[in-house]
Amino acid sequence: MSIDDFGERPPSWLELESIKPMSVAGKITSLSPDTLRREYSEYVVQLSPRRTGMKLRDALAIAAGKARRT
Repeated sequence: MSIDDFGERPPSWLELESIKPMSVAGKITSLSPDTLRREYSEYVVQLSPRRTGMKLRDALAIAAGKARRT
């Protein structure tokens, strides 16, 4: 799923709360997953010992410049 999947409508509350893999969050924000982990670590969710993700609403806030860096 990417941000383009929403078309003209805004994402629903459930979609905003869904956790996306770091690769998708990187595409939404135009930042690398490593940069997201370093600069926005408070928004990173540990999915398993080796996988991390980010809520869609946090990725969109970063892309819009409304999220605070750590």
